[in-house]
Amino acid sequence: MIVNKSIVGLHIILHEAHGMLAGKIANEIAKEYRPIHWFETLIAVCEHDDRQLNLNEKEYLSELGVPLDFTEENYKVNDVLERMQRILRTAGNKSLWVKLLISYHLEFVYGPLKKESKRISNFFQDQASERKILCKHFGIKDEKAKEYHEFLRFCDRLSLILCKDETPAMERQLEINTSIDGKTFFIKKTKNDRLIISPWVFQEEEIELSVEERVLKETQFSSSESFKESLKQTMPQSKKWILTKG
Repeated sequence: MIVNKSIVGLHIILHEAHGMLAGKIANEIAKEYRPIHWFETLIAVCEHDDRQLNLNEKEYLSELGVPLDFTEENYKVNDVLERMQRILRTAGNKSLWVKLLISYHLEFVYGPLKKESKRISNFFQDQASERKILCKHFGIKDEKAKEYHEFLRFCDRLSLILCKDETPAMERQLEINTSIDGKTFFIKKTKNDRLIISPWVFQEEEIELSVEERVLKETQFSSSESFKESLKQTMPQSKKWILTKG
């Protein structure tokens, strides 16, 4: 989950909501940049982070009882393997194309752990072999499939920047990533709080995006149960942005 702090309290954006925002971003991108199997690709973008968070699986509070942002998580090998297997199993039940894209994405996210764990390294070796089979099934090369994953990666990264309020002030540019068509993308905020993306890859010259967040006035919790109950009882509200070609 994504945890932002303000004078109002804690702003919680769940991973599923972040994925939904990534899907909204994907749906606004001009058709010329879209990968093949578009509907399945859109599902993969929307659901790429589903089942990452399981409040019943582990502790998501710090020692002080403060909810942890996903960047503050301590990964355990068993947890990561179980999480990835769960994600891929669900994706494969839906579509082999969804599974292919999400397999690439899991390696992008958790690949650095290969140096720390032989089990994770073996897992990704198996995934590489399976991806070769899936690429053959779809009649494409691994390099082309990786290009399609770059589309997902752009949507994911832009969604995270928006969710985490990372766009700098004073109209300074922030690099999003190098992804679609090998281009390097940037974002900056105008004086009227509109966001300029360059180069522009969207169909329209201006788009509005939103994500649901839960604002908790309580910032510390005595237990995971009390935190989960607070999330359950809090009505989500929309966090919105306007993106423009500039």
